[in-house]
Amino acid sequence: MAVQDANASSAISETAIETFDLGTYIGAKLTVNNEPYGTICFADKEERGTTFSDAETHFVELLAHLARNAIERRTYEQELEEREARLDEREEEQRALIDASFDLVFRIDTDGQFTFISDTAEDLLGYTPEELVDRPFSLLLPDNASVELATETYEQALAGQSVEEEYLVVESKTGDQVVLDVRKVPIYESTVPKENRTTADIVGVQGAAKAATERFHRERLNHVLNRVLRHNLRNDMNVIGGFSEVLEKRLSGENAELAERINRTSDRLSQLSESTRKLSENMDLAPELEPMDITPMVERAASQITERYPDADITVKMPSKIVAQSTLSLETAVWELLDNAAKHAGDYPEVSVEVTTIEDRVAIRIFDDGPGLPPSERSVLTTGEETPLVHGQGLGLWLVYWIIEGLNGDLQLHNDDPRTCIELRLHAGEVPSESSGE
Repeated sequence: MAVQDANASSAISETAIETFDLGTYIGAKLTVNNEPYGTICFADKEERGTTFSDAETHFVELLAHLARNAIERRTYEQELEEREARLDEREEEQRALIDASFDLVFRIDTDGQFTFISDTAEDLLGYTPEELVDRPFSLLLPDNASVELATETYEQALAGQSVEEEYLVVESKTGDQVVLDVRKVPIYESTVPKENRTTADIVGVQGAAKAATERFHRERLNHVLNRVLRHNLRNDMNVIGGFSEVLEKRLSGENAELAERINRTSDRLSQLSESTRKLSENMDLAPELEPMDITPMVERAASQITERYPDADITVKMPSKIVAQSTLSLETAVWELLDNAAKHAGDYPEVSVEVTTIEDRVAIRIFDDGPGLPPSERSVLTTGEETPLVHGQGLGLWLVYWIIEGLNGDLQLHNDDPRTCIELRLHAGEVPSESSGE
């Protein structure tokens, strides 16, 4: 807009004239990103004697155009800087989360090369990320066994599976062996909707690892020590028990009683060795449960206890078939409870087993006419705590507690019956029907 006499123009308000003391005015509207922003203008108190030329008008319009471009560019740069700052902040948060959650995070492309590896690689393996990116993952694998395991799970991930590797041995930059627990998942092309993804859309493998070197060596050491200890203890106790029986027969009076005490002690230590063996075999705290008929396990446990304690009266009451979510370790738990009942319920113990279904649970109740559980053994069954004062005598019950925990079941002690009653409850299940061949 060009006005050479502001006082004579209807385009200029009285307020503007009085406020700015306008006599002459030329200006152009300024818009930024299609929104009104202001004006570019030139004004004077004096009236102009001639009209503004086209060149002067175009100059002001050009100036407004240049100002608009400059402001829009600066606004874009500011938005870009803010966006990059937010991305940097988010990346730092993700990096911190990765470092806190895992010892190593990596990505591998379909050619088997690292495309990303977290900064934690330097602390764990001695390599900087730059030394590993664009290098094959086999660089870290020290032997054929590790190559075969890592390659197999890598190919499974490329086939669309989520896989885990326990105790994968890799080699650090200095040649030391590092043991990792690794999880691998496929990476899909981001432009493909989740519901439409196929293995053809997989572009790589994402992995996360936790250091497991100390646990690996500790478990190996424990395995060796337990095996050697149990083997030596069992053999030596058999020798002691055999000689003490011979002495008991040859001696009389107080000496025979001492020999009999030696025999009982050796038998108790042999049973302790057997209990530790069962513990090591059944200490999977997260077993894979499946629906199974538990009646054969209960029957086998009862039959074995009957053979072990001929003077015991063992009765079983249950349906011909009852299905629960379980594993074969349930038989060990039932055996331990029956053994404990028959052992401590007197010279002629009466022990009964009842198996029933209560709503969506399967209940296994074991009754005996003994004196009841002492406080230490009740504590083992209800809390899983094994104190040094028990001296290993409650290991069998401790094993029962952790087996039932692993089966996602419950263990209860009932006091509303004159007999001692221990109840195990498992989730009921259904055995899948056999295929009809269709």
